[in-house]
Amino acid sequence: MRLKCLAATLVFLLAACSLEADPYRPGERGEVTEISGPLTVILTIEGEAGAGEAGADAAGQPDGDGGTLEVRLAELDAPDPARSRDALAALTEGRTARLSYAGQARDRYRRALAQVHVNGEDGREIWLQARLVETGAARVLSHADNRTAARDLLVLEGHARAAGRGLWSDPAHAVRDTHPDALAQDVGSVQIVEGRVLEATQLRSGRIYLNFGADYRTDFTVMIEAEDAPAFDAAGLTPEALETRRIRVRGWVEDENGPMIRIDHPERIEMLED
Repeated sequence: MRLKCLAATLVFLLAACSLEADPYRPGERGEVTEISGPLTVILTIEGEAGAGEAGADAAGQPDGDGGTLEVRLAELDAPDPARSRDALAALTEGRTARLSYAGQARDRYRRALAQVHVNGEDGREIWLQARLVETGAARVLSHADNRTAARDLLVLEGHARAAGRGLWSDPAHAVRDTHPDALAQDVGSVQIVEGRVLEATQLRSGRIYLNFGADYRTDFTVMIEAEDAPAFDAAGLTPEALETRRIRVRGWVEDENGPMIRIDHPERIEMLED
């Protein structure tokens, strides 16, 4: 009897720890009534329109309009909008969805920024972000205020890319190398770039530069602002750890002394095997 009580107590404690470790806050539930964009849907909310248990928006105003809420799938990017929209429609139209939040809950357009689960035909829930990424209908693009699922999604993206599924079958969406002349064609767009860090330098100001060529004035560079550097240090991505390593980085390609990507959180970097 005592052993049974101990076992029951252990199960209870493990369950409590699991609940405490859950980074997601429960949000709204409702029926998907419209696909409003490649990664956005309109929900008719069950009960009152609003942020539900997730809380009000950043301005403290009630959300939704007449019981509806526009939802943008967090941590994803749609380089092939038609493919993403078609896949999203096939998975969601007319189904019930539930939202969960781990970061910023609303964007500047007052859309919900959420992880989205829908009821599948077999009765099991489908995590939309995971399904879109693993089928190559979308790719990962986390943000400093929405990045909790990024590492799990990056694993799924890697499998989809290796198998050439969906958008990964199109050379237009291929991972770029660090050649500056080629990357110059990608300025103004989100890209994924792979290469070896030739030099990693942290200036006295605290800003970090990862140089992928001998001439920092023309070659590809990754820049990390001083205020963001502590997050990279905490993740073990110090300049010393990154120098000479092959990495994969993603973000907007800018033109500043050659092509450059600014990153502000460590989930935008993947360490690669040599």
